[in-house]
Amino acid sequence: MSEATTRDDELRRFFDVFAQASGSLDVDTLTGCFAEVFLAGDAGGARPVPRPAFLRALPRRAQMFADAGIGPAALDTLTHQQLDDRYVLVRTEWTAPRTAGGEPVHLSSSYLLHRDADDTYRIVAYLNHQGLPLSQA
Repeated sequence: MSEATTRDDELRRFFDVFAQASGSLDVDTLTGCFAEVFLAGDAGGARPVPRPAFLRALPRRAQMFADAGIGPAALDTLTHQQLDDRYVLVRTEWTAPRTAGGEPVHLSSSYLLHRDADDTYRIVAYLNHQGLPLSQA
């Protein structure tokens, strides 16, 4: 198996775990997905976010989506660009169903991941292209 195929598989596994944990609000698993402090960006700008504060805000963010009639998002596609030995930029596309039926909501996000010395990926930057701004979380 080539190095590129291995990296593709690793990133897909990371985002499968991330998507599952996000959908079920598994905070313990999500803790391992993010750096202690990461950069979050949305339409309102970019800011450093401590991981504990972000994780505490997730239930409220999920409730906002539920109140808007939007269910948990499922990962549709991901593409990535290896930047160097430790960093990879990942672009993702997600689909979230409308709980009352109708056309699903399409979401896009980009992530900068750092691969630690033990080969564990962590999100160090998160750019929310669409959806609820992080400032509302």
